[in-house]
Amino acid sequence: MSARRITDRIWLVGSGTDPQAGTDPHDCHAYLLDGGTEAALVDCGTGLAHERLLANIEDTGCLDRLTTILVTHYHADHAGGAAALRAATGAEVRAAPEAVTALAAADEYTTQVAAARTAGIYPADYRLPGCADARPITGGTVLRVGGATVEVHDAPGHCDGHLCLLADIGGERALFSGDAVFAEGRVSIQPIPDCRPHAYARTCRALAELAPDALLPGHGAMAPTGGARHLDQARDHFARLTVPPNLGA
Repeated sequence: MSARRITDRIWLVGSGTDPQAGTDPHDCHAYLLDGGTEAALVDCGTGLAHERLLANIEDTGCLDRLTTILVTHYHADHAGGAAALRAATGAEVRAAPEAVTALAAADEYTTQVAAARTAGIYPADYRLPGCADARPITGGTVLRVGGATVEVHDAPGHCDGHLCLLADIGGERALFSGDAVFAEGRVSIQPIPDCRPHAYARTCRALAELAPDALLPGHGAMAPTGGARHLDQARDHFARLTVPPNLGA
């Protein structure tokens, strides 16, 4: 396995489905943003294959410059690897306050790990690894990653404490959308306590206003160009008071 370049400065370094950058079947897409003097990882998989994820990051040449791990939300396929990657690299973990609290407590109920394990989504012996020293970030925060800027946007709907991250490097803007919006305007509405369709509609309206060049979601197809079109599709479905197509449906 090895990293797959998506844009000049963004790599896919982990995935449950990508044939080149695949790590573990239970992982989300994990992206490496190369800001030159520093690099950031966006989402970090379950932790079940963190060694392969680290090897893929090393393949980009950025491992010794990795300073930040940005977690879009607290579901285990996006956040479970945070503790192992922090221990291996020393990179700082940043996430929404809700995610920071849940990860510190290894809370399998708020994060729905217990329910997902019962449903067969995770292996029977999987447990959410705790991450005790993540630091909170909220919408409106702007982070520097070397020569890149990363704007943090609150994006509730799929779950509480969901963030989307808009990176600008060299004038090219890429939205890391986690599980908020996917290619062709798909969303992820699930029967869990903190999935909130009304908040989801507001989130999709706000994200469409960002009009990024690239849309890089947590699962499925990526859109290195024409990213705004996919956000417009989700927004327009909600505007008609209909639910956008659901991921995997």
